[in-house]
Amino acid sequence: MKLLIGIPTSGQPTRPFLDALTALVLPESVGDADRVVWTGNAVAVQREMIARDAVARGADLLAMIDDDIVVPPDALVRLIDALRADPRAALAGALYYSRDSARPMVVSRWVSSDTTSAAIPPFAGDRVAQVDGVGFGCVVVRVDALRALTPPYFASHVYVDEAARVVRQCDEDYLFGERVRKAGWNVLLHAGVRVGHYDRASNATAPAHWESDAETDRLRMIVLRDGRTALVPFDDTVPRAEERQERFETTILFEGRR
Repeated sequence: MKLLIGIPTSGQPTRPFLDALTALVLPESVGDADRVVWTGNAVAVQREMIARDAVARGADLLAMIDDDIVVPPDALVRLIDALRADPRAALAGALYYSRDSARPMVVSRWVSSDTTSAAIPPFAGDRVAQVDGVGFGCVVVRVDALRALTPPYFASHVYVDEAARVVRQCDEDYLFGERVRKAGWNVLLHAGVRVGHYDRASNATAPAHWESDAETDRLRMIVLRDGRTALVPFDDTVPRAEERQERFETTILFEGRR
């Protein structure tokens, strides 16, 4: 089995990421492994180019690990096992949290046309759960699922906070999950593969503490209380924030070579 490990980076990978990467163990079934790094500040396009590399190289599996993620040595072994157990799984992702520890990076009920519909799915222990989307901080993708799609494979949203005058690219991972699900594939979360999310600003790794199964093994949602987010049991009667979407065309411009 041929594995490509793709790393989208800003160009300044964190020390905890590098230390964890050197300890990473590959399954015995992987006979050929290679690594590719794409540098920049447009992560959706970086993931796109990594995916195209995987297809062009004839890889069977593509692992993506972000440069601020701290993986346990057996992360890829366990994610690949989860993929092999479900022939219709396009990808299996590890469990990690946002850098502020506010929420796990996994969704259910997620639709691209109104992301306020999203919930946090139940997960617990070492269970592998079928979900709508996982964060791509540490994920293994079945390359046959990519081959079944027409490129470009990835897209993104750009979140705009008009009050703070802040914009950020987001949701390329959840959009990919939505696309493969519409094509008949499954998206998996391996709750037993727990990875850290390193915050460069605070030099701390999220989550500050791992939630208990009693907390996570239920459908939840994110609410805003007194200016802070909180995870609470899902309640469809709670009013959702209004979301306004506007199309904004972007084109990949490749360097010209003679």
